[in-house]
Amino acid sequence: MHEPSIRQPAGCPPEFWETVAGTVTAKVEPVIGRGEKQRSPVIDYLRDLEALARRQCSSRDTVQIIASGRRLLGDRSEIGPSDGPFAQT
Repeated sequence: MHEPSIRQPAGCPPEFWETVAGTVTAKVEPVIGRGEKQRSPVIDYLRDLEALARRQCSSRDTVQIIASGRRLLGDRSEIGPSDGPFAQT
């Protein structure tokens, strides 16, 4: 019997999450070492993307890639939700 993918959103097919590494790289590389004004919109985008991934993506690697991109830009904030599929107990 086929099991459905865990938490895959209707608007974001599994293929979307498979492209996240390239998307994060494309957004992060141009602003590494740049000023806060240039990094801030990318950090905000990655925070939103990570929150979405934590709710809707079943891949821990995807969440880690997004979080790593944020950290490369100097963002040390923690993203929830704490009750998501990767919550630590």
